Amino acid sequence: MKKESPFVLINRVFRKVLRRGEKKGVALLLALLSLLVVSVVVTAFFVLSTIDLQISTNHYLRKEALYIADAGVEYAISVLSGSKSAITQSVQFPSGSGHYYDVTYVTSNSTITSIGRLASGERVTLVVKIGHLGSAPYRVKILSWREA
Repeated sequence: MKKESPFVLINRVFRKVLRRGEKKGVALLLALLSLLVVSVVVTAFFVLSTIDLQISTNHYLRKEALYIADAGVEYAISVLSGSKSAITQSVQFPSGSGHYYDVTYVTSNSTITSIGRLASGERVTLVVKIGHLGSAPYRVKILSWREA
């Protein structure tokens, strides 16, 4: 048995009702059909707004992790302005938040790596290549900055 689309079924019902001359049945069918269309539109609106909220939340969390990783890079640069020694540090930032940055400075290739980790699990890694200028207190020059 072949399945018919809902529109074919609705059309068939309308024709039967109109042949009998029952105008009240047509109004009821039109009202129900209008209600169905409005329900579909409202449901689609709610689904789209929920997806939009999810996208903006993900964007916010990613930016927050990026800013925490950036704080790790800034910390390393401030330490390196006083010495050229290697750094390996994990800091909760801000204190009590459950968010951390893990920052590492490798002297052999003058690279700072900072990982911003949120309590929710979001992570962003920054890799910064630097150069030291002059003698202590050193001026630190950023040669490249990229997200890994």
